[in-house]
Amino acid sequence: KNENIISEGDRVDFVGIIYTGKVVNERLDFEGNISLQQILIPPNIFGFDIAATPSQLSPINLKCLEDTQVLFFSYSKLINDDAPAEDRIKLLNNLITLFANENIRRMYKIEILTQKSLRKRIMLYLNRIAQKEGSNSFKIPLDRSQLAQYLNVNRSALSAELSKMKREGLIDFEKNQFSINKGL
Repeated sequence: KNENIISEGDRVDFVGIIYTGKVVNERLDFEGNISLQQILIPPNIFGFDIAATPSQLSPINLKCLEDTQVLFFSYSKLINDDAPAEDRIKLLNNLITLFANENIRRMYKIEILTQKSLRKRIMLYLNRIAQKEGSNSFKIPLDRSQLAQYLNVNRSALSAELSKMKREGLIDFEKNQFSINKGL
């Protein structure tokens, strides 16, 4: 728990698969402010995109949020030409799926961050989770500080807007459990 797996600037020549626990992917800006990119839960993979670059230098920090077990593999051994063709094809298919999912996730985050109002950012984020869960009542994977970092807003402004939205009947929440009140 709280251990760094990768720090910005580290050389990454491995791929990690999260077996248990939670890992946060975050960046620090020049003033030391944290920007939460995502929270990784099992089964999730990291490091392949960094290890595949010529420099292999990490632009992110990965830190364990709780007791976490990670399986590490050498990047060079994974892409080795000596591996059987069927294993390489399976690996490539899995990586294409991984990168496609990551591309969609980034597209959603860009869409959220380009909203001009905090309310629109919140509602877009909550609606994405509701769609994914298939229900208007769901639990989000982030605490308030993490949600503020993810939305790139001040935590107190986020809390104030959530309270206002709750008073107006748009949403209901208790800690990380949210409900979107449709039809309003």
